[in-house]
Amino acid sequence: MSQAATQPTLCTLHIWPNRWNLPSIDPSCIAAIFYLQLAIPGKFEVVECTNPDVSPSGKLPFLTHGHATVTSVPAIISFVSSLAKSTSSGARDLDASLSLPQRAKRTAWCSHVEANIGDLVAYSFYSLDDNFWKLTNPTMASMLPIPQRYYVPGRIREMHRPRLEAACLWTQAASEPEKDSFGKRQKKDDPKDEYARAFERDKVSAQAKASFALYAKLLNGQKFFFGERPTTLDVYLASYILLLLDPPFPDQLMRSILEESYPKLVEHARNVQTEVSQIPRQYLVAPAQKQSLLSLIPRPLSNPPKSKESRMDEADLRFRRMRWMWFALAFGGVACYVAQLWIRITVVRANGRPRHVQRRGADQEHKGEVTDEEGEDEDVDDEGLAGNE
Repeated sequence: MSQAATQPTLCTLHIWPNRWNLPSIDPSCIAAIFYLQLAIPGKFEVVECTNPDVSPSGKLPFLTHGHATVTSVPAIISFVSSLAKSTSSGARDLDASLSLPQRAKRTAWCSHVEANIGDLVAYSFYSLDDNFWKLTNPTMASMLPIPQRYYVPGRIREMHRPRLEAACLWTQAASEPEKDSFGKRQKKDDPKDEYARAFERDKVSAQAKASFALYAKLLNGQKFFFGERPTTLDVYLASYILLLLDPPFPDQLMRSILEESYPKLVEHARNVQTEVSQIPRQYLVAPAQKQSLLSLIPRPLSNPPKSKESRMDEADLRFRRMRWMWFALAFGGVACYVAQLWIRITVVRANGRPRHVQRRGADQEHKGEVTDEEGEDEDVDDEGLAGNE
């Protein structure tokens, strides 16, 4: 048996691209990378992707290993943990030392991080107008090909809007400003809007401090939550905190709250980042997938998901239907135009020669009538001359 046949297959993790010295612009992708690097260091590769439609669930990240495809971070963690049970895989379970009560506590807090701190991350990226138009939108547009760069950032923002509205984190001014005839955004200074934004800012600050205080109390001055080594909960929290600290937001509300009021959470996130970066065997970064015109055409999923987590929401389903309708109308219009043009050419070719012959016969008849009239005029003239004589 050859060495290539005995070599284990690398896991491939598909994520959103990296920015701001972070492995990705998405907290779930960062959490997946951190966990894999701590559990199976150097035994996986990363593929940066900007098309979530390649995922079976329509979301990034997702993991492929041989013929297996795993979506969502909890499923990826469960899959890698199952690999740790095999001695030949070399994988490590980050939560192996936890007791059953601690595992239940970890699961609950991970869900809390994803829901509450995830809302604060979405607020910083998509709700604040300055952050979206000056950082989020240009950053995502630089990653996406034409024409996706012109509508995908706004589409993602609208997908986050219901969640932020439910959490009371969607600002009243979170909409595209009006533009003048030159395409420049016009700013409207209204004292009422200033007061409303100040009130919303205080409310968001209080909500953020309440969430951060829970984790600062849970950490209790320790390096990590459950001892001296990072666990899944440490990876989850650090992934979200780093996206509130490192991106150069024009509005640094969350960063100022963390650095001024909760420095222990900042230190905890840096500790997790250091643990990951100090591992000698780093993961491989595969070449980015090239976008083609075929990526503009929607394609049905080969294995449609049945779980609630992987179902498409109503907005995404409506967008896909509208995109199918647009392509159908475009191709139908082109087909009708070509058919009409072909019919006209056929009719002209069929009727061109008979019309020419008919036109020639009419000209000859017209010439004959003119000759007859000239002959009659000459006869009349001759009779007139004879009478005169």
